[in-house]
Amino acid sequence: MGFSLFRRSRLDDPLQVGAQYRRIVSGSVMETAEVLTITTDSFHIPHVRFMVRNNLPEGSSAPDQRTLSAESFSRLFSERVVN
Repeated sequence: MGFSLFRRSRLDDPLQVGAQYRRIVSGSVMETAEVLTITTDSFHIPHVRFMVRNNLPEGSSAPDQRTLSAESFSRLFSERVVN
């Protein structure tokens, strides 16, 4: 039983570079993440490098670059943003 890069916890489509995903942090605070790269580390664990922005009622915060395992990213950012 291995990990598949294309398995999504709540979405049917695979993670894609350039795609945006979001999650509700609390109440009216939403985070939007844009996937920059998807890589595999030396232990063959896929990771997602992404730019995240907090969308607050009073405006958006400055973007912040982060990296998570693909599995963690999929659990946190389960909603794909459709433009």
